[in-house]
This record gives sequence, structure tokens and C-alpha cells, in this order.
Amino acid sequence: MIEEKKDMNLTLWQFLEQGILADHNRHDALVYFGRRISRQTLLEQVETWARVIRGMGLQPGDELLIFGPCLPEFVYIMLAADKTGVTANLPNLMAKPEALEDMVGKSRVAFVFDGLESTLRHALQRKQFEQVVLISATRSMGYPLKLMAAPVNTLKHLSLRGRDKYITADAAIRRFGRFTGPLDTPAVKDKTAFVFCSSGTSKRGVANQISMSDEAMIAMCRNALVFNEKGEPFREGTISYWHLPPFVCTGMFVEVVAPLFKGMTVYIDPRVDVKRFIKNVLAFRPQVVLTPGGNWIHFIQHIDQLIQRGQRPDLSFFRFPVMGGEGCTPDALKHINEVLEACGSPVALTSGYGLSETFSVCTVDYEPTGFDKDYSRPVVSVGPPFPGVTVGIFDANGKQLEPNQRGEIRVKTDALTMGYVNNPELTQERLQDGWLHTHDLGELDSNGKLFVYGRMAQFVESQSGEKVYLFDIANKLREDAAVKEALVCRVETGKQPLVAYVILKDELRETEEEIRRRLEASMATFLPAGLRIDNYRFEHGHLRINLVGKIDRHYYLHPLT
Repeated sequence: MIEEKKDMNLTLWQFLEQGILADHNRHDALVYFGRRISRQTLLEQVETWARVIRGMGLQPGDELLIFGPCLPEFVYIMLAADKTGVTANLPNLMAKPEALEDMVGKSRVAFVFDGLESTLRHALQRKQFEQVVLISATRSMGYPLKLMAAPVNTLKHLSLRGRDKYITADAAIRRFGRFTGPLDTPAVKDKTAFVFCSSGTSKRGVANQISMSDEAMIAMCRNALVFNEKGEPFREGTISYWHLPPFVCTGMFVEVVAPLFKGMTVYIDPRVDVKRFIKNVLAFRPQVVLTPGGNWIHFIQHIDQLIQRGQRPDLSFFRFPVMGGEGCTPDALKHINEVLEACGSPVALTSGYGLSETFSVCTVDYEPTGFDKDYSRPVVSVGPPFPGVTVGIFDANGKQLEPNQRGEIRVKTDALTMGYVNNPELTQERLQDGWLHTHDLGELDSNGKLFVYGRMAQFVESQSGEKVYLFDIANKLREDAAVKEALVCRVETGKQPLVAYVILKDELRETEEEIRRRLEASMATFLPAGLRIDNYRFEHGHLRINLVGKIDRHYYLHPLT
């Protein structure tokens, strides 16, 4: 294990820098569209952007808006902000424009991917923003790709004329990068170092922003060093693949921070879609990759198609493939692992449970070898608590429950958020006596492994007041032999507008009407009196997923027409 400076408080950058320096530039830090970026270059770029940040007049404690996909520049800028004591604010790229208006915080400088500038147009027009630096996706590309994109970049740069607050990345370095004062800022206890977006939503239906301190993020990094002693999933000289946007802090931790510290090389591609994910995994052959269950399902479907054509791809490169953010059904996971094993993977797909409020990981069902998994429950295991994390199951009265009893999942760890930005009421509600109240429903088995059912807010009440969770209804539908997957939604129209989207298995001999009648009969005995599913929508294939690979609930929540 790398020797750490434990006699002083560190910023996340200072902690990460130790691992980068310990590698002695043996392994590249990043690979971006074929261009290899050394650890020495990474250190130099962080230094350069730290000078830009300070040259723009930002002081320790100020806030900096960073808005864009995963790009090398955003790695440099995020780390440079932490180096200088400036808070990096990373809004949700998938938020609606009106929600983004509240996410820009007190930033007066913004670093924005030039392909997303229009998304923030109204916010950036505010007087609070003195400077907007536009980052091109082509800036760190190697040749000849960069030459091919040159005409497009020229047109974009010409369009900046007459817009005084807007500036290109290269112009920002020329104008502000000559700062000669001190750059490194000591860690300050309980100071917000990063602002991330939580995976949960507020009552307005938008993601909450959370404050994360340096000491909390370093606590998670130290937990990962202990975790890494089992099988060494983060191994020097291997590859990690980063494709999720920076605001997804679980992806940033698992695919960027931990790998860079441990001497790995991070392959970056900002194009976030499932086809690109499949292509890049097979091309990059990463040992570490994290993505939601939807992407893994489509990846294995592609592998199935290759096998049917007589091509069996070699998947022996996997060491730590992780399903996080959203899982899949036990049947789907069983099939994924069967295919992984058949194609030479030494490890099964790891299911994990993490929260932005804990800078990523809470539990991980990781085994360095083998495929011994339990698929017998309605939901998959997400494993025992991560090192440094305590998980408890509590009832509505705050009593801690015994194994195999369902209740609210609560988490205690040093890697815990300081609270929700501009929302003291939610902070007081969710953070009590050192515990994070997740508002997720789950249970621990007798071996200490966690099973997560869903969000406790996803329920419907009968006329008598009996509460029924939507995911329990979906799990009941999946018990039918014809059903591969199901999603039950409460559409905000009608008196009891329950809609079931049912993905049917292939090669069925029954008609949809026969299946519907059987499901209706099953629901009549399962649901309390007065509750019924108003509409069954049968589909084939898979549930629709969004940009990052989660189920596209926005699509399914729209009223049926």
C-alpha cells in the first residue's frame, strides 16, 4: 500500500497527487481518442489550469461552475480547483434548463463544453458570470482527428466575437495563465470542495445538489485501499474506462480517482450511448468499468449475437466490471454472468449500491474469482458493506431490524456529505445522529449482504390506506412465466392510474390477451381491494434506457395516449 501523509489534513488533489507521483510516470494517466497523456502531463496541466483559475481572480472558498461531459480538460480543471481551494460545482447535465437555473450557485466563472453552452444560455447571461471558458471536445485529441475538426472549431471561435465574457480554453491560458502567486491551498475542515448531484430527486422532481468535503472524499479513497487488498481490482498498469459525465461522482471515483491513484490508465470517451459503450469496452478491454444495468444488458445482448454468428469474443480482460446506479433483474444478471463465464471472464459482474451522498460506494458484491451468486430473491444482492461503511435497516419508528426484515436503508460512514445545498430542511431530515436516511427500502441477509428493492416514495395507497410499493407489483408480475421485465408507474391522471409496462419473453405461444387475463387474475389476488392496474402495455426486447443507461422513467411516466 502506498505510504500516505497521515500527519496532516489533505485536499483530494494532494492525496491523489501522492499516487500519481508514486507511479514515477511509468504508466499513462489518460488516453483520449488515441492520444496518450502521461502522468507528468497530467500534473503539468493541473498546474496550468490552477494558474488560470487564480489568474481569473478566484480565491479559496469561491465557486467554479464546470458543465460538460468527461473530457481531459475537465479532469484537469476539477483537480486544479481543488488544488487552489476553489469549490467545483458540477450540475446535472440531464437536468431541465429551468432546474439548471438554480444549480449554478454563486459561480462567477464557468467552464462549459461548447456543445452544451446553449443549455445554460439563460443562466450564463446573468451578470454574476464574469467569464465563460468554452472547452472543445477536440482540444486534447491527437492528429489527424484534431485537423479534421479544425474548420468546425474555427467557425465556433469566430462566433465568439462581440461576446466579451466568452473565451476559448487556449485564450484563457494565454490571458490568465501567467499567475505567479501561490497555488496550493491547505485543506480546510468542513469546507465544500465539490458540489455533486444526488441520484435522488427533490419534491420538485429535480436532482438535489450535495456538498462534499475533502476529508469525506479522502475517507472513501482510503476505504478503497482497504477494499483493494482483496483481489486487487485496482491494479497498476491496467485500464479503466470512463464514460459517465463528471457529475456522476460514483463513476468519477471508481473509474478516475481510484485508478489514477493506483497507477492505472483511464480511457476517456465523452460520447455516452449504449452502442458506443459496447464498442469501446470491446476495443479498450478495460479491467475496471462501471455502468448501470441497462448498458450491461445491451452489452451481453450484443455478445449473444456475436456468439450466434460463430464469434466468441474474449472477455478475459475483466477484473472489476461493476453494475451501479441501477441494477437489473436476477434473471438478467444470471444470464449476464453465464455469458461472461463462457467468454473467459475470470469474474462475475459486480453489483454495487452507492450514493452521491457518500461519494460513491456503500456496498459491493465483489469476488475476485468465481461465479457463485444467489439469484433466488426478487432482487439481486449488492453485497456487504464497503470498508469504512456501516449499513443498517430500520423500521418507521427508528428501530434497527434483524436480518431478512425489510425497512429503510441507513448508512453511516466518514465519507458522508455535509448536506444538501440551500436545503437545510432536507439536510436535517436525511442526516440524523451520523446516519444517512436513504429513503430506500431494503434488507440485509444473515451474511450481511444488502438487497435493495427501491425508493420508499414509489408506492400507491388503497382506499383503506394500505400502502403497496410499485416495485413489489412489478416483482409479482415478473413471477409469470411469460414476463421478462416489468415496470409499474403511477401516471398523474385518473383516480388510480396504475400502468404496467411488461416486457414479454421471446418465442411465446400465447397471445397478449391470454397473458393479460392471467396477469389481471394474479393482480386481483395480490393487490388490496380497490387497487388495480388500469393499463397493460406489452413490449418486447428491453425497457427503454436513457443517456447514461438507466431506465428512462421520464418516458414511461408520460400519460398514455
